[in-house]
Amino acid sequence: MRRGLLALLLVLALADGCSSGGEKRLSREEFAQRADVVCRRTNRLTQPETTPTTMPGLARLAERSLPPLDRALRELRALRPPESEEATVRAWLRQLRLLRAEAVRIRDRAQANDAKGVQTAALAAQRVNDRFHELGSRLGMAVCSRD
Repeated sequence: MRRGLLALLLVLALADGCSSGGEKRLSREEFAQRADVVCRRTNRLTQPETTPTTMPGLARLAERSLPPLDRALRELRALRPPESEEATVRAWLRQLRLLRAEAVRIRDRAQANDAKGVQTAALAAQRVNDRFHELGSRLGMAVCSRD
């Protein structure tokens, strides 16, 4: 029994070592560069071809922005920032999650033809977006720090 437990612990230790060290932490510059690549693509995919002029058009635009935002969140969470930047990166990613939530709220309010609700959500989204860019700038990003 003891030998079996020891073997199991050894396997678990090896598995933990392989999974937790899958990728080394990135330098500040590497993290910023990789995040900017994700932001550049997300900006391109969420850019409207034309500015919506109706509530249904706004709802469609908000809906189309969700998959690129989800992909960006997955890819950005997978990056391993320097340990010294970890808290700022967590706050930055939180802003992106909040921005996604505001996109959902804009979509829902637009589908309900609630202009006041859309306006309220859009103002909240702008504040979140400003904070996202501020934190991106603090992290050394060029694309993720501006519209």
